[in-house]
Amino acid sequence: GPASAAVRLLGLDPYAVHAMTARLAGAIEQVGDDASELVAGLGDDEFGALPANSALALDLLPDVHAHMEVRLFAS
Repeated sequence: GPASAAVRLLGLDPYAVHAMTARLAGAIEQVGDDASELVAGLGDDEFGALPANSALALDLLPDVHAHMEVRLFAS
């Protein structure tokens, strides 16, 4: 998501950005796995201990955006 937005908002070369994303795929997957394990081990009252607890909402925003009347991106 952020890489795709960077292409649109900053005018970056889409091939270079997506090639970089592909090279980082393994590391990105590992971060996701680590985060999932961390969150799964937290109790309801422990989410405040996360360094960026609002970042969890980023997974929900694409679904909200897809159903908005006014879209930020046409694609």
